[in-house]
Amino acid sequence: MKNHLLVVCLAATLIFSTPFSGLAAKASHGLSLYGPQDLKYKPGEPYRYGNPNAPKGGYLTLSDFGAFTKLNPMSLKGVPAPFIELLVFQTPMDGSADDSEHFSQYGSLVEQVELADDHLSMVYHIRKNAKFSDGKPVTADDFVFSFDLIKNDPEFHPFYKHYFADIKTAEKLDSHRVKYTFAFYNQELPLIVGQMSILPKHIYGQKGKKFGSDFDDIAVGSGPYTVKKYEFGKYITYQRNPNWWGKDLAINKGRYNFDEITAKVYLDPVAMREAFKGGEYDFNLVNSSRDWALDYKGDFVKKGYYSRKEFPHTRVSGMQGFAMNMRNPIFKSRKMRAAIAMVMDFDWSNQNLFYNQYTRNDCYFDNNPELKPKGLPEGEVKELLLHLRKEHGKEFVPKTVFTKPVGAPGQGIPIEKNIALANKLLDSEGWKRGADGFRQKKGQRLEFEILLVSPLFQRIVEPFKNNLKQIGVDLTDKLVQVAQYEERLREFKYDMVVANFPQSRSPGNEQRSMWTSEAVKVPGSRNYMGIENPAVDELVDIIVKAKTRKELVNAIQAMDRILTHQFYIVPHWYIGLDRIVYWNKFSHPKIIPSASSRQGHFMEWWWYDEAKAEKLKNAMTSGEPLK
Repeated sequence: MKNHLLVVCLAATLIFSTPFSGLAAKASHGLSLYGPQDLKYKPGEPYRYGNPNAPKGGYLTLSDFGAFTKLNPMSLKGVPAPFIELLVFQTPMDGSADDSEHFSQYGSLVEQVELADDHLSMVYHIRKNAKFSDGKPVTADDFVFSFDLIKNDPEFHPFYKHYFADIKTAEKLDSHRVKYTFAFYNQELPLIVGQMSILPKHIYGQKGKKFGSDFDDIAVGSGPYTVKKYEFGKYITYQRNPNWWGKDLAINKGRYNFDEITAKVYLDPVAMREAFKGGEYDFNLVNSSRDWALDYKGDFVKKGYYSRKEFPHTRVSGMQGFAMNMRNPIFKSRKMRAAIAMVMDFDWSNQNLFYNQYTRNDCYFDNNPELKPKGLPEGEVKELLLHLRKEHGKEFVPKTVFTKPVGAPGQGIPIEKNIALANKLLDSEGWKRGADGFRQKKGQRLEFEILLVSPLFQRIVEPFKNNLKQIGVDLTDKLVQVAQYEERLREFKYDMVVANFPQSRSPGNEQRSMWTSEAVKVPGSRNYMGIENPAVDELVDIIVKAKTRKELVNAIQAMDRILTHQFYIVPHWYIGLDRIVYWNKFSHPKIIPSASSRQGHFMEWWWYDEAKAEKLKNAMTSGEPLK
């Protein structure tokens, strides 16, 4: 699954059922969870959550926190421009956001796909009218080039290398057919290929050029928008390509309606919030509980100038928390990690800081009744965990995975008792109190730093810091700019960070970059905690190669239990709805898929409503309520 680097979250890794039995490969316009026969949409049929009659035109202005330093979203170094991969570049297949589909893909750059009956190879038929924004055709050479870049170029971001690792080869059959072969049978691989951004070889394959630094200010793709103008760290404006080759495809009916989309960059969250209320941008996804509770309730809301709405969603919450980097020896001890995690007083923070809007994260696959482990392990999950404990030892599969359900350490227990237990744990590890009240061991002081990129987290860190002080741990916080933060994150130069691990309903290859031993030393991987656990490695391998949904879910639940009981992270919280505010000059389709990204849906499927915009302008000029 792709993360922010890859647009919002490639939130939907997809899997297949058991292999087709003895059937010859047949060309299809798409692929789905249970094979092409279960695709909801027929060839030429538009998505039901779009409005095919949506008017084109108008402008959309969005915000982005931090700064960007490049236009190349796939290179390792630097911070990519917001939304560039979604708007400028394209993938072979398009993922359906329909809530009634468990994940399906339909041809985008690809007209038809032939999947071999053994699932070990696949042939794409590339659309002959597909073109890049400079007018050059999209061909099999570009598909092969894009695959080779991922495999071989050291400046390509390693997340992609992990994600597409099981694709063995990409072979040109003719100018508009390309064949992929897979290293082994993996149910999701055919759909993973469909999520690979296709780059023009004639641009990014120029001899003597480096994929990273030499293309920081170049963005040529086959998508619906091109870059009109930008200033690094300040703004970027995309303009809709009126000659876009894909505008008449059924999957794009009613899609990409704005003539221009601009993202303005803000370095301060307060300034960003006030900028919205001042009309500097049009849409805001509100992530701060304080802002939602106290702001966006003024005269403009009462008069209807902008709307304040909550949209429930069904996305897997994943895990967010303070990640402890075990590359720092302080965090090697499980008891140490448990002591640190249990003094996070979520109930106090939820009441005093979050206005009781959040639910504590119990595990890494929360908010989903199928994937989240319940109670104590039973049946096949228990057998799997017993096997892993016997194979790899209690150090890697602790006893508590069998005796305690998943949950945040100390949750539901009074903070005084958690502090007392945390002190005992640190005592047992040989950390002694010094004269200043902080602990020491063999001349080393028990202190570490949390690296922050948003000042909003400082108020959250402060009570946690005070509780840590009561157990003799000295925590300092350091706030840095986005570019420096991204660099330190990429090189793992931190003790603790706020980490987020979004998940889909069908986890797969992306798990490698998050948890496996092979990702620990790979710059830019998402193994922020430095996890080296052979039991987890084995489970990730099972997840990737699972042949049935049951096998996949069993491995996910077993892995979740191990990750949770290893206390690699101080769990935070989640919320089962999106909180958005937007100025009332837009309209949207009747159906809004609950599993889709709200901001992505706004960009792709809403439209500028001239009548609403005129009414808003007149109401604001007169000071009267919007009617």
